[in-house]
Amino acid sequence: MVDRKKRAQELIKYHSYASGAFGLIPVPGADVAAVSAAQLSLIHKLAKLYEVEFAQERTRAIVGALLGGVMPGALSSSVLGSAVKAVPFIGTALGVAVMPALSLAATQALGRVFAQHFETGGTLLDFDVDAMREHFRKEFEAAKNEAADAPAEAPQMEEQPAQKAG
Repeated sequence: MVDRKKRAQELIKYHSYASGAFGLIPVPGADVAAVSAAQLSLIHKLAKLYEVEFAQERTRAIVGALLGGVMPGALSSSVLGSAVKAVPFIGTALGVAVMPALSLAATQALGRVFAQHFETGGTLLDFDVDAMREHFRKEFEAAKNEAADAPAEAPQMEEQPAQKAG
């Protein structure tokens, strides 16, 4: 069990930093798409780790409800951060200032919420968005504070050894 919790934390950390990096993509909309893909990938890997059946559309609905219900200001800031990148020179700088931190924090909060839910035996089918919204908000705030205090060093995931063809 301890190994599973540790692996979940590693997955959350890796995908959070990846989301932060994707927030740097200078193409409006491409950053949001990449962050969304990283978040779905994280939840898929957590579901696999906890042996929970993964349903992509159900997961998208849950993530959308959590993000939209808890952080409309931050969500609009991230969309604004993405859209403002279209403005030459200054837009890119403003977008780069907003998107990475919000992307990292949102992904980290999502990972923590889903890992805790799966750890207690929950599934995607019994995930209660209304009950988890406040918990997500607290995790998001904590993740934003941690991101502001963290060094700019991204974690490395341990690579699985390649299998020899044979």
